[in-house]
Amino acid sequence: MSRDKETVVGTTFTELDPIFHPRSAALIGASGKPGKIGRVLMDRFLDMGFRDLYPVNPSEREILGIKAYPSVKDIPAPVDLALIVTPTNAVLPAVKDCAEKGVRAIVITSSGFGETGEKGLELEREMVRIARLGGCRIIGPNCVGIYSPSSRLPFPLDAGKESGKVGVVSQSGFFADYLTLAASRNGIGFSKAVSCGNEADLDASDFLGYLGEDPETELIVAYMEGARDGRRFHALAREISMRKPVILLKGGTTQEGAQAAASHTGSLAGSGAIWEGVLRQTGIVSAKSFEEVLDCLYAFSCQPLPKGRRVGIVSGPGGIGVCTTDACLGLGLEVPPFSPQTLARLRRAMPVVGGSIRNPLDLSLASLVNPQVYADAISILLEEENIDMLLVVAVIGGEQLRDILLKGLGDGGGKKPVAVTIMAGGPQSVAGDIALLLKSSIAAYPDGARAARALARLSEFAEFKRGFQGNQ
Repeated sequence: MSRDKETVVGTTFTELDPIFHPRSAALIGASGKPGKIGRVLMDRFLDMGFRDLYPVNPSEREILGIKAYPSVKDIPAPVDLALIVTPTNAVLPAVKDCAEKGVRAIVITSSGFGETGEKGLELEREMVRIARLGGCRIIGPNCVGIYSPSSRLPFPLDAGKESGKVGVVSQSGFFADYLTLAASRNGIGFSKAVSCGNEADLDASDFLGYLGEDPETELIVAYMEGARDGRRFHALAREISMRKPVILLKGGTTQEGAQAAASHTGSLAGSGAIWEGVLRQTGIVSAKSFEEVLDCLYAFSCQPLPKGRRVGIVSGPGGIGVCTTDACLGLGLEVPPFSPQTLARLRRAMPVVGGSIRNPLDLSLASLVNPQVYADAISILLEEENIDMLLVVAVIGGEQLRDILLKGLGDGGGKKPVAVTIMAGGPQSVAGDIALLLKSSIAAYPDGARAARALARLSEFAEFKRGFQGNQ
């Protein structure tokens, strides 16, 4: 399938920034009926507190207490952003109305376009042509649009109103929607998120470039199935990675996955091996699953970059400490011996019976009987010159664990990355403890291997940045 791109090669920050900060919005296909996407988005706009919202539905005079209009052209005020959630056959007329109205940007949630074949692509090209004549840009179709908490722009799911420093660009609507929901429940705030779907006009590289320039965004998460302009993506990704981390989940790395991508968003996925090479060259943090995206997000959002690959492991259970050591080494990390000075300090501070003061440090039963030994061990290892980062395996949870960790980190918090594995209580309590620790800027995980993997990604990105700075 050929798209015959009619958009400009690149976009500017100034051109895209107003899309995330509209003063007014029209919801074309708005509804008051439960079970309709037009109703879901009405509820979300109202929950977010967006002020100048104009429902558009020719069959309704009022929706949820707000005056409705037959067409966007009937709205007696300027419209900055329009969201189209109508059936496919009503989208093109709505785009024409928006162009005549002078709407600056259109989000098309409706599907049934380029992902279905050549006829759908022709319809996309016609929509872009009309929009461009009216000075309008299109996001989508086949997307969920824009989430901008500071502007009160919602996604369909309830990701909340609190802003943060994480930006998201995704060719999958659900990935962006669910990521912002799941991470926000654990205290992660988002600056902006955008789902670009079929990319009839604006594409993932456009938004990646925007987020790279955005002063409100310090960390970027992306889901991509393909890049329309590979050279542009490569240059953008490398340039952005030198300033802020980009965590990317690539879909369509197998032949079957690439076929699914073509029917999902109409994207040409490309060779998995080529993509892996591009991600390595550009410093992109490559995640292999949604779970790993979250794990990396939690580490990069609250931990500093390490100076090297050397990990100090503090574990309550000895066997888990051994397995965690294996996981670290398997990921290319190092688990070096402690210095004589540190061993002497640990010998004075740690219990005499049942443990080991070597790396991995085995606290044994003392971790349950006297959990304060965690704080002592952490404070000592933060000063160990042979250690670049810490991995703690805790057998306690809740506020007790949080307070002990904060005591151990003390003034040394932020010097070295620390990842905590919680092995206390059941899965539900662990999930609650992970959220509790993240809200105190402590990266936490339910398994040592996942914590090790997050630290490995931090280390790899730090090495990329050091290598770039050394070549300047």
